[in-house]
Amino acid sequence: MFKTVFRAAALMAVVVPTLAAAQDYQDPTGSTYVMEQKYPAATYPSSYVMNDTVSWDTSIVPFSAARSYTAPEQDTVVNDESRILNAPVYFDFSDGLRDVDYLQKVIPEANTQFVPIPTQTQPTTQTAQVFEKSYNRDEKFGNNIFGGGYYVNAYVKATTATSSAPKKVEALGEGYVYGKAFNLEKEIVRGRAYISGQQGGSNTGTAALYAMGQQIWSANLTYTFAPTPINWSRTFFSVSKTFMIGPVPVTVKASLSGGVRLSVTGEVTPTVARLTVNAGGFANVSASAGINIVIASFGVSCDLRLVNVNLPTTGELFWPLCTLNWKLKSDLQLNYLAGTLQGFVKVKILFFKKTWKVTIASWPGFTKNFSLLNIYGSLNLGIC
Repeated sequence: MFKTVFRAAALMAVVVPTLAAAQDYQDPTGSTYVMEQKYPAATYPSSYVMNDTVSWDTSIVPFSAARSYTAPEQDTVVNDESRILNAPVYFDFSDGLRDVDYLQKVIPEANTQFVPIPTQTQPTTQTAQVFEKSYNRDEKFGNNIFGGGYYVNAYVKATTATSSAPKKVEALGEGYVYGKAFNLEKEIVRGRAYISGQQGGSNTGTAALYAMGQQIWSANLTYTFAPTPINWSRTFFSVSKTFMIGPVPVTVKASLSGGVRLSVTGEVTPTVARLTVNAGGFANVSASAGINIVIASFGVSCDLRLVNVNLPTTGELFWPLCTLNWKLKSDLQLNYLAGTLQGFVKVKILFFKKTWKVTIASWPGFTKNFSLLNIYGSLNLGIC
């Protein structure tokens, strides 16, 4: 979630257009993720039958799809498979076969972050005519498999009068949340509000909410305002990537879905710019799997939460005569990277079954709660 605070203008109009359907993408790298050399990237004809063609790992009893095995030989194979792979054996009552349940791999990217350190700037501009306080921060987390981030931008600005223009006050608050799946990063939601006031001129502003770059809500702001808050959710986009799980190429489709909540209040006059934008954004992952060959079974289990961020940011300008009072404040409330995504395939090998499991993502969950910025003051502009 993100939250941006300012005080500023009155509601004139609200527009909520229909949003296009979520987009489907392929992994931009176009490559198959290979876990180990034993199972290199492979393709098979459609409906290829893999059951009873894959050899076992033990060498105690040779594999041959053409022969029968005695009960003691079967026990030897299954028990040694379990020992070699350090995998438990389960009995499947549906078909009477034993199942060697093998956790093949937890890929390094499953729980390793590889992102730049957060960046932020606090520039201050003050000339004979312009006073400005601004702040922005950009932070990412995760890696190229799954990740996300947020950005916040805010400023207050006062411009003194000239021979051709009256004095002016402005305020802006903006924040967005983005998500990443299988090397593809997209901005998923953005909230923005801007107001300006000046003597004898326009005392207005705009507020807007965007999803996947498309505007889904907007309001014209004048005087004082408080439009009806928005609470909205959808699937943003889906990305597919192929993983070699055991000997089977499995295409995993990860879908990012989430929501936003937004409320805007404020006031704007020739000498006052106050704007409050309370917004929240979150993104979670659901997944499905597909193959084009015949095996015993396959699938994915997924409970993965990428980002839930709150960015309360406050900005105020009050400029009645000779003194300018200002405030800029921003806090961070962030929960991110929690849950797991695991794919599996199950292949019948003559008289037993073997399951390969690969953990694609496994995050314990992280939390950050602290003040990013809290500055305020009163400035005599020396213009009276």
